[in-house]
Amino acid sequence: MSQDNTPGCIEQLQEKLLDLEAQNAELRLLGELVDHSLANVFAADRNFRLLAINRTAQETFKRLRGFVPKVGDYIPQFLSLQPDIRRQLEPVWPRVLAGEAFVETIVLGTPQALRHYELRYNPLRDAQQRIQGGYLFAYDITERVAEQERLREIENALRQSQKMEAVGQLTGGISHDFNNLLGSILAALEVAAQRLAENRYPETTRLLAIARQDAQRAASVVQRLLAFSRQQTLIAQTTDVHQLVAGMHDLIKSSLHEGIDFVDQTMAGQWLIAADPPQLESALLNLCINARDAMPSGGQLCIRCANTRLDQARARVLDLLAGDYLQICVSDNGIGMPADVAQRALEPFFTSKPLGQGSGLGLSIVYGFIRQSGGQLQITSEPGHGTRVDLYLPRDNEATVTPPAPDKPTPDKPRCTPRLIMLVEDQANLRLVVEEILEELGHDVRTFVDGRSALDAFQAGLRPDLLVTDIGLPGDIDGRRLAAALPAGVAVLYMTGYSTDQVGVTASKHCSVLYKPFTLASLTQQIENLLANLHSPQ
Repeated sequence: MSQDNTPGCIEQLQEKLLDLEAQNAELRLLGELVDHSLANVFAADRNFRLLAINRTAQETFKRLRGFVPKVGDYIPQFLSLQPDIRRQLEPVWPRVLAGEAFVETIVLGTPQALRHYELRYNPLRDAQQRIQGGYLFAYDITERVAEQERLREIENALRQSQKMEAVGQLTGGISHDFNNLLGSILAALEVAAQRLAENRYPETTRLLAIARQDAQRAASVVQRLLAFSRQQTLIAQTTDVHQLVAGMHDLIKSSLHEGIDFVDQTMAGQWLIAADPPQLESALLNLCINARDAMPSGGQLCIRCANTRLDQARARVLDLLAGDYLQICVSDNGIGMPADVAQRALEPFFTSKPLGQGSGLGLSIVYGFIRQSGGQLQITSEPGHGTRVDLYLPRDNEATVTPPAPDKPTPDKPRCTPRLIMLVEDQANLRLVVEEILEELGHDVRTFVDGRSALDAFQAGLRPDLLVTDIGLPGDIDGRRLAAALPAGVAVLYMTGYSTDQVGVTASKHCSVLYKPFTLASLTQQIENLLANLHSPQ
């Protein structure tokens, strides 16, 4: 009976041997793959004995640490002289033994030779799925991290370069505008002085009004440039695009050459949006500059808005949520773009302009801002028929815009108790004018040209009720340091030509900021408010 079964048993054994050989071949292949993997592979049991280490890991240890761990080594012992590795492994190993699989990125080595690693931890289970230890794959990503950092630096530099490029493109038009405005102001003042000497008072008043109007126009251009150039995080505010574009007229016209007509077709009463106004101004100005460059022989630049309700189908095409949007359209009748260029126009660093004339970041920055604001950007263009850029920004359903209050008339006489005011301003003409205004209001004014002389006067016994000071003063004591040296009961009014985000002052009942250039009415109102709150709690 046993002899009859012998051939069958031999065949079964041969089949098992073949299966074992196949399995061993698979294991050898797997071992070869792991051994030559780019990853550093380690496996350890629950007692922290090294169960396996691949060739890559051995070579890494030998090259960077000067020794080679071996299977069977007690891990805490050979890591006793490697504190950086030990600090990384000790907190996470209990998580592996608890059955957790996870990925971490760490930095190892000395400050002079840092290496970045991506570690992939996994529990090691037996056939019954019981955890017997753990293993990890450690990928050296130092070069990848360095390349990412290099690309970040390049991108940041190019972003700033693009912004400076846009400002540079404005310079010619802005300087032309300023020369015209300053010429008008100087001429009006010179003629006004002549008419005043001739007792021709009505003409003097009219000429002074012209000078004041042009000075306000110049101040508006400066404020728009400051808003355009500053770098900040997005601060969404309820925005009326019609008012915003109206305030940009001088800036936009200054960026265009004489052959281009600018048409503002935005209308009052259209939907309000929630957006960062300075960033929206920057985005629109970028689009206007692109349109200008597309019309070297002249043409028409148009900005218009439309209330748009997107249904599910249309919103899906635009990758937006269905709902109400304000559609802002910036269009030109310039040279246009072929389809392949239009498709790539939003890619960072892509530009169709000649070398040195564009960073390729203008449209990508605009696109990033619009998407961050919950909207979408769409380009329609055809060679010879111009380009149209549509911005879709969500409607702000609950907000309303309060129109700016008109300047209050200048008071004919002081409306508050006369106070002692310390005035610190290094610009002589401005100091004289402000001193004249404060004295006209009935206050006792002591003037200083810098923070040091003002502080010396205080230390000598001068006790002001109010400090009116420029922030950027010459010498070692600026306006902020001077204010900090005075008692808490002294109210402070800062005067500054810096933009809002550069001042770093928190307004309160006892502290306020007046941005240059300012009107007589705004100065008077700020003084009154601060002195009225003089004895109220901080």
